[in-house]
Amino acid sequence: MSLVAYPASDSDDNSDEHERGAQGPALAAQPKTSPTRERRGGPGDLKRKRAEDSSRDQLPPLPAAFHDLYSTNARLSTSDDPSLHGGRKRAVPHVEGNWPSHVYLEWVPSHTESEQLFTLIASVQKAIQRANDDSVKPLPVPDMTPSLRSPLGVPLPLHISLSRTLQIKTEERDRFLDEMTASLRRAAVGPFDINFTNLKWVPNYERNRWFLVLGVERPEHDDLNRLLEACNAASEKCGHPGLYTGGMGDGPMERNISKGRAKRRKSSGRADDLPSRSSEERADRTDNFHISIAWGLIEPAPEWIDLVKHFAVNEMVGPPSAPFDVVKTRIGNTVYSIQLTSRSASSRRGRSILGLG
Repeated sequence: MSLVAYPASDSDDNSDEHERGAQGPALAAQPKTSPTRERRGGPGDLKRKRAEDSSRDQLPPLPAAFHDLYSTNARLSTSDDPSLHGGRKRAVPHVEGNWPSHVYLEWVPSHTESEQLFTLIASVQKAIQRANDDSVKPLPVPDMTPSLRSPLGVPLPLHISLSRTLQIKTEERDRFLDEMTASLRRAAVGPFDINFTNLKWVPNYERNRWFLVLGVERPEHDDLNRLLEACNAASEKCGHPGLYTGGMGDGPMERNISKGRAKRRKSSGRADDLPSRSSEERADRTDNFHISIAWGLIEPAPEWIDLVKHFAVNEMVGPPSAPFDVVKTRIGNTVYSIQLTSRSASSRRGRSILGLG
């Protein structure tokens, strides 16, 4: 796998450009000093150190596609071994030739946003512990593993799901991508912003894992429901179940997803008609859209489920600073990006980030 290259300055010579293109600006060539001055730590060393520190502080942000290269963990075993995954169990058994796939909107929190989320999780933990200490009959305290960092401390992107975890066969990958791209193009959803509404616990379908999630407010132009309609239409046209349609599957969501509030859709029998329906005919799944920020294996007590509902989320976490402008489809370990633009300009970008498929 090649390293991420940053553009070199036009004022540098060719050898310096080649070195920085391969290694990044932090490894740019430095002025030569004599071995004697290096050993003695003279003024040249101090200047060089300051220059290096300044260079590191001014590094440009990583390209958006960089996170796609590391969107999946390396496979540690061909069998389901929960000890390798923090006690988590595979929802769908691995079958050779089937590619676990997922359609989603990605959010890469900034440093400030990440710190806000860590503070929110810590506040929930402290509130539960404080309530437990004051209780006559203490309750089990749920474990909360933040979803913000890898075990090695690397920042992780978060997401809003637009599909279940689908099992796509090798020979179906191209058709699925084509259907998804066409369906999203018909939906004609442009970039949009979101706001968070509340905090809650939701389980996966098997109820063997629980997620602490941020609820999402309905965007101004109902963009999330329109995208879900488009993604479900493409999934169903390829023979896969839709997300939040009431059937069995995996992915965090509440058991009774409709709660009697989702309106019936007037179907013409054509899957490709779904993205163009009016908001009155579209089921409102706003209550289901969310971003998971932590998880645990034990079901929280009803008291803890009720406790987090009263957190003033907007006072602790601001809305994402960057708009959502790309729908991502991960098939196996490869991520494909579909740009959100107007109906006429919508197109699929980066057909294969890794150059595969």
